[in-house]
Amino acid sequence: MASTEKSPGRRRRGDGRRRRQRDPRRRRRLVVALGVLGVLVVLAAVAAFSPLFQVRDIEVEGNGHLTDEQVIAAASPVEGQNLLFADTAGAARSVSELPWVEKVTVSRDWPAGVRVSVTEYDAVGVLDGGDGGDGGPLVINERGKVFLRGESPEGAVAVRASADDAGALTAAGETLGALPAELRATVEEVEVPSSQEVTLRFAEGREVYWGSADRAEEKAEATRVVLTREGQRWNVSNPALPSVRD
Repeated sequence: MASTEKSPGRRRRGDGRRRRQRDPRRRRRLVVALGVLGVLVVLAAVAAFSPLFQVRDIEVEGNGHLTDEQVIAAASPVEGQNLLFADTAGAARSVSELPWVEKVTVSRDWPAGVRVSVTEYDAVGVLDGGDGGDGGPLVINERGKVFLRGESPEGAVAVRASADDAGALTAAGETLGALPAELRATVEEVEVPSSQEVTLRFAEGREVYWGSADRAEEKAEATRVVLTREGQRWNVSNPALPSVRD
C-alpha cells in the first residue's frame, strides 16, 4: 500500500537547506548592526572631545527682578565645559543661591549652550526687620517666608507684625497671596499682631478684619465685595456672612 508520508530524513535535509538560506540574512543584519554601533561610537567621541560642543552661550528666561547678567554670572562655571558632561546641577545650585530665586532649572541647549529657567519669589509683603535683625526691611512671599533683606520691592504691601512671629508672618503672606493683584494693589497696610488677628487697611481709613487666614480665597472675595458697599470697617472672618464692624 502506497504512503505519502515523508521520511524523517527528508525533513532533516529540508530543514538544513532552510537554515542555510537564512544564514546570509542573519549575517547582513549583524553587519548592519555593527556598522550602526561604529557610527554611534564615532559620534560619541566627536561629541565628547570636539570644541564644537563646548558651552559658549547661556540663555536666561523667567527672571524679572534679577538681571540676565546676574544669573549668567552665577551659572558661568559651565562655560567652556563639554556640553555632554556639563555640570548643570552645579550651575543650578549656584543660581539658586541668588536672593530672588525660588526655583531654577538648567538644561542643555545643543549644540553649545545651556538654558537657565528661573522662577522668582512673589514679594507680597515687607516689614521692618526690628531689633532682632539688622533693622532693615524684610520681604515675605505668599507663604510668609522671608526671602530677601534690605529691600522694599515695588508692589509689596507694608506688614505690621513681629519679625519673630512665624505664625503671624505666615498669616500675612497667605492673606496677601490670596488677594487678586488688582485688589492687593489697593491695600495700604496689613496689621497682624497674631496669626488669628489679620486686618487689611485701605485708603480713606477703610479696613477689613479677617481674623485668621483660614478660608483665604473666600475672604478675599468677601473683601472685594464689601469694599463696593458703604461702611468704613468690615468683618469678613465669616466670609459667608460679612458684617459692618463697630
